[in-house]
Amino acid sequence: MDTMTAVKLLSTALLFLMTLGMGMTMCWNDVRRIVRYPRAVTIGAVNQAAVLPLVGFGLVLAFDVHPEIAVGVMLLTFCPGGVGSNISTLLARGDIALSVSLTLISGCLIVITLPVLTNAAMVYFLGEGLTQTLPVGETALRLILMVLVPVSLGMLINHRWPAFTARAERYVKTSGFVLLSLMIVGVLFKEYDTFMAYSRQAGAVVTALCVTTMTIGFLSARLFRLNRAQSTSICIEVGIQNTLLALVIAGLLDKAYLTIPAVIYVVVSSAMLLVVIAWANLPLRRPAPAAASVREGRS
Repeated sequence: MDTMTAVKLLSTALLFLMTLGMGMTMCWNDVRRIVRYPRAVTIGAVNQAAVLPLVGFGLVLAFDVHPEIAVGVMLLTFCPGGVGSNISTLLARGDIALSVSLTLISGCLIVITLPVLTNAAMVYFLGEGLTQTLPVGETALRLILMVLVPVSLGMLINHRWPAFTARAERYVKTSGFVLLSLMIVGVLFKEYDTFMAYSRQAGAVVTALCVTTMTIGFLSARLFRLNRAQSTSICIEVGIQNTLLALVIAGLLDKAYLTIPAVIYVVVSSAMLLVVIAWANLPLRRPAPAAASVREGRS
């Protein structure tokens, strides 16, 4: 089995498993909260859907990276949030409810935006060298099956069997993260030469992407007078991308070079998250409990 076939199969299965686990943490209140507390959700969603891709586009032009790496970086910006952002928000004492709501919104939006924007990025950066694009309708259907269906199933399980969910949720997520780590190690081993050829350029631009978007997310939230817990959530939701979904799309396109920014981003974003979590848990800067931060300052 070649590398990209393995990535296609494993990443698809892993995405379903981890998204199911994410859905098991959600309930109907997360959906209602989007309407009841619109300000924080709107700021986070605009950052994810518009600011993130624009920053990514500006950075790949500024760093003048290879077209293949540019497409891989842009693909990351089209895959905001994910399971990792929710867990990281918890550790950073952020607003978990807001984080889950933003993850739910992004999961719905990418069904439409991801295939369209990915094709646009490939046409722009690869031009005449482009040999394949994503079939929009088929990709949208795949995303529904891989993202929306397992989230809905997880929410149903949580509603019908909450005791089972409480026991199983941790094991589902943990096994998913372990298998993802093993898959990334396998990709690095099989595509070592390709990885080394592009790693310096990709490493610089994805580091800049992570730092810039996390900073913009936090400062924009503070600008609109959101509290610290909400600002932390938006910082993480905007700055941490769904690398597993990016690997799925790379597998669908059968392009090994598209996996390089995603793999490097795992390392970079993990380091940045450690900084954010440590900062958020400093004794002198400890915010109010996240549960109390659902209110948006009387928005």
